[in-house]
Amino acid sequence: MGVSGTLAAIGEYEKNVLDGYGLNKYIFVPSVYGESNFHFDKAGDGICFESSKSNFYHKISAEIVAATKSKRAVIVFFRDRSKLDEFVGTATYRQLGRHKSLLTEDMTPRDKDFVINKAATAGQITLSTAVFGRGTDFFCKDDSVEKNGGVHIIQVCSQMQ
Repeated sequence: MGVSGTLAAIGEYEKNVLDGYGLNKYIFVPSVYGESNFHFDKAGDGICFESSKSNFYHKISAEIVAATKSKRAVIVFFRDRSKLDEFVGTATYRQLGRHKSLLTEDMTPRDKDFVINKAATAGQITLSTAVFGRGTDFFCKDDSVEKNGGVHIIQVCSQMQ
């Protein structure tokens, strides 16, 4: 028995692989959370390449400002602590206002929980290392964030890095 949120999207190849392990019965159960409004940007719309670090940091900041002005929360994932610290050391970071938090591996469990719990509130900016991009549950309990498009995620590193 297994549970997967992607079972409905698997193709014939994947079904054949599963069949090889004796998994050939599928039951689809609707989510207890209702219909998802999650969506990715259309191909190319959300992918940016900048010619310099300065332009790169300005682009990140501009995306953050646009989302927070729309009463959304923003979570930015950096490849590692050194890349996050590099951004934190810029003038563009300092101009982002007071509602910023860092989420890093070296924090105490209590501090991590605090940052994670407030990350999805309107106007909040959370800068995190990529390790928190998988397996961390950022719950949005702020109706204004939901009404304005949900939490805005910025991934400043590729999964290939």
